[in-house]
Amino acid sequence: MQINRGLVFWGVTLITAGAVALAIPSGAIDGDTARELWRFWPVVLIVVGLAVIAARTPLAMVATLAAGLIVGGMAGTLVSGWPDGMSIGCGGEPEEVFADEGAFAATADVELDFSCGDLGVSTVGGTDWTVDARYARGSEPEGESSESSLRVAAECGGSFGFGESRQAWHVVLPTDVALDLGVDANAASSDLALDGANLTSLHIDANAGEITIGLPGASVEDFSVDANAGSISIATDASTTLAGSIEMNAGSLELCVPDSVTVAVTIEDDNVTFGHNLDESGLARQGNTWRSGDGVAAVTLDVNGNAASFSLYRDGGCS
Repeated sequence: MQINRGLVFWGVTLITAGAVALAIPSGAIDGDTARELWRFWPVVLIVVGLAVIAARTPLAMVATLAAGLIVGGMAGTLVSGWPDGMSIGCGGEPEEVFADEGAFAATADVELDFSCGDLGVSTVGGTDWTVDARYARGSEPEGESSESSLRVAAECGGSFGFGESRQAWHVVLPTDVALDLGVDANAASSDLALDGANLTSLHIDANAGEITIGLPGASVEDFSVDANAGSISIATDASTTLAGSIEMNAGSLELCVPDSVTVAVTIEDDNVTFGHNLDESGLARQGNTWRSGDGVAAVTLDVNGNAASFSLYRDGGCS
């Protein structure tokens, strides 16, 4: 009987990735330690190359199993966040500066299209905004603005994603303006400190990265997140209002809500690849919705995911 080694490789890879993805949120594997292994990501290329060389030798199956275990194990760590040691297509030092400033009227649309590096957003009282966008040589951001809009965008440069295109932005947005904020972040570490923000909408599209969203004192009428291969942490306080939905694929989601805040979380609970801690959170369950308290919830979220995990923290902050 001839065994298809290609099927064996993908089977072992997927099983290992799933096992590691479940072990990290449960604490069986330390997430920080696992992500540090990505500093040695070239080992993946070496092992796969050895498996190819051994294809017609008696060691073919052993090499295939080893390749599947290593590739699957490292892929599984992506569930807990984009590893710091991985920087393909995101090299260079962000020494050049693109700067802009202005003021909005009563309402404004803001779009941040970011790839490769560190994105920081904070808030300030009033109607003024500022952009301090640092970038590696040859990848200057483009900006457009008016009294009712702001758009800043930068593409990840280089051939096939390899290049000196690292970005480091700090954007300051006003709290006295009703904002429609859209953030598109890829291969990025994003810190969105939106304290006191007045957001008619907040839409985030993220791939291969980690996002920290701080919403103390903020009001978000329409919140939506579509994230793949990374981690998201959302922190609120007693005065936050938040309503919307989150779609998480191959990643982890943490939500911090104080005990005094009424919260309602709805999850379609028939997906075996999506884990959560709501049954142990002390919330009452009715159908697919877990909630605390009575009346209108201050924090209302619909959460869905694949190969992902969701953790609700009612005290002590996000991990």
